Amino acid sequence: MKFDVLVDLQYGSTGKGLLAGYLGVKNRYEAAISANMPNAGHSAYSPDGILFVHKVLPSAIFGQDLRVLAIGPGAVFDPDRLEQEWKAVREYRHDLLLVVHDTAALLTNRHREIEKASLSGISSTMQGSASAMVDRIMRRPGVIVKDHSEELIRRLVQWGSVIVVSQSEWMEIFSGSGTALVEGSQGYSLGISAGFYPYCTSRDCTPARVISDCAIPMKLVGKVYGCARVHPIRVGNTPDGYSGDWYPDQREITFDSLGVPDEKTTVTQRVRRIATFSEKQITEAMTMVMPDEIFLNFCQYNEYGSLNAFQAINRAARKIGCSGVTLSGWGALSTDIKEEEEQ
Repeated sequence: MKFDVLVDLQYGSTGKGLLAGYLGVKNRYEAAISANMPNAGHSAYSPDGILFVHKVLPSAIFGQDLRVLAIGPGAVFDPDRLEQEWKAVREYRHDLLLVVHDTAALLTNRHREIEKASLSGISSTMQGSASAMVDRIMRRPGVIVKDHSEELIRRLVQWGSVIVVSQSEWMEIFSGSGTALVEGSQGYSLGISAGFYPYCTSRDCTPARVISDCAIPMKLVGKVYGCARVHPIRVGNTPDGYSGDWYPDQREITFDSLGVPDEKTTVTQRVRRIATFSEKQITEAMTMVMPDEIFLNFCQYNEYGSLNAFQAINRAARKIGCSGVTLSGWGALSTDIKEEEEQ
């Protein structure tokens, strides 16, 4: 099996859910895999206009050849949220199997409370992701799916076929021929090693990390898709905190200056911060990601900004030796995505 990988080239919220839904139909993947955490949400509209917002499941759920949705070992999820998403997906698609790796971590209210007490100052989403990861790393009992697999299956099986698998069983499931999409969360510049510490997330956001969190061999990676937007965003500040700086070659602006409504984050519903495009950011991200295709989104916000972003990405591509812009987005629907002739 070949595994395409989808990652974000900025701070997140570039439209990965939208692109995953589009690619699922276009590339006819047989499996969609993610290792999401509750600090990120992904939105995708079905071809017939139904909105799916996922914090646990992958978003590439619309392709006609799709048979498996999988949650990798690096995931952290709330069982209540997974049940809600799985029920909605199965009402739309009756033929899917859900596969859950047995070392994924389960989120509890204690994890959320720990982060609310300590991470507001950096404008974290405070969803409990890092705290749950720490429990998993410390091998505390009761934190992974394996400790609750029978209960989890009982909850989920009423909505459709579901199995909890070990690592060897996971490898066997994905050992055949075919194609799959591995979906990353958040964005390169939010990675814990990307230069904005402590105003960052709790893990790196690169293809290598995504593949590792989904327990996929590197040799089986097919295409890498990078997702960017004309005006990058960061999560909004909390009343007592700050969400971090921008790159030196960009400046913060407002949604009002672009003549568009405020955007709010899927998870926290805070008004996002927005900035001008950074060539330094996109060059660093593309160097780490080496994308085979790039999706430039939110082109409808600003014609001049869109042209500037196109040119910056394609300059970086020529310098690095990877792909430039091959897809562009002009709205929330997959029909708003168009193919671009690479410059």
